Amino acid sequence: MRRIYIGEDCVKIKCNFLIKGGTYHYLKNVLRFETGDRFIGFDGSGREYEIEIKEMKRDEIIGKIIEEKEIYNPELLFNLQLFQCLPKGDKFEFIVREVTQLGVKRIVPVINKRTVVKIPKEKIENKIKRWLKIAEESSKVSGRTFIPEIEKPNKFEECIKEEKDLGIIFWEGEKEVTIKSIIEKIKGIDIKNKKINVFIGPEGGFDEEEIEIARGYGYFTVSLGRRILKVETASVVSIAILIYELENL
Repeated sequence: MRRIYIGEDCVKIKCNFLIKGGTYHYLKNVLRFETGDRFIGFDGSGREYEIEIKEMKRDEIIGKIIEEKEIYNPELLFNLQLFQCLPKGDKFEFIVREVTQLGVKRIVPVINKRTVVKIPKEKIENKIKRWLKIAEESSKVSGRTFIPEIEKPNKFEECIKEEKDLGIIFWEGEKEVTIKSIIEKIKGIDIKNKKINVFIGPEGGFDEEEIEIARGYGYFTVSLGRRILKVETASVVSIAILIYELENL
């Protein structure tokens, strides 16, 4: 049975869902669903619904809720936030797709000194919609019940000030400190519901002044090893290793 995200264009009314907008278009024109067809809907709240199409109108679908349940929670026990400096081309889309599957809960595009990408103000809203759509699809694929938040691009100096319980910034200039050594330092600390902020640079990385600013705000600088990785590879690898280590504390 198809698993479909039912977003803001779907309204729950007692035992039914009133489905409009993009979800309506997807069900009717893409999947070619008809009256009587069923699908699994999830709304980002941690609940799933088995829905049967009761009536198809010109611009809306009425779906009857056959079963509603709170599903096994695949989400991370901690709140992992990725502050990703904007890379060139469509790499940011790739990063959103992959880290969503891994379990990141919030993604913030960051502009630092070595960021060369400039998104015109009039295109930012459409970019965010595009990124959210990618995150939505990745959540479906990975069985997640939540869609990560994706913020507007913000300056490094502002992002680094955000509240956190643990801060990590990956930097190619760090030669000694690894993720494992950070994990050793926080052993015995309950990380449930803790806010963990992770910064990853663009193609040119971070400059030393930015690293000093980060350290001033209590961030650990961490190495990913001896090899130089592409930004999109570094993002996925670092998040995957960090999640693995934290979940096995």
